[in-house]
Amino acid sequence: MENKNFFPLFVDLNRKKVLVIGAGKIAYRKVTTLLEQGADIEVVTLEIAEEKFNLLENIKLNFHPFEESMLNNKFLVVAATDNSEFNEKIVNLCEERGILVNNITSKIHMNCRFASVLETEDYTIGISAKGEPKKSKALKEKLQNLLANQ
Repeated sequence: MENKNFFPLFVDLNRKKVLVIGAGKIAYRKVTTLLEQGADIEVVTLEIAEEKFNLLENIKLNFHPFEESMLNNKFLVVAATDNSEFNEKIVNLCEERGILVNNITSKIHMNCRFASVLETEDYTIGISAKGEPKKSKALKEKLQNLLANQ
């Protein structure tokens, strides 16, 4: 497997145009995280696989097949379908255009990752376990306990 180095970077997503392709459970988690950061989110999907999407406000749901023109003026794209070949196609299109892209079906075929974030009054800590979200979550819980006991 190819190794890829990801640099930890904090980015202001407020009002940034984000496209999420897919509407399953992982896409829902990504969208809720992006909403917390003030992103301007469009979700493109043929059907909603995660019913909680219907409860979200401040997102645009687009029930159409993906078209390349949907990438225009996007700051970030999340390839969140269960089809890894299709997600890789999205990654390639985004990289050709210099768009940040996250791919839920790969640990390396993307140019950005979502970190697990621990936020306290004094700290914002981003944790990445190189594509292993369960490890990130476990470390986050340990750090929460450590900081709570200070």
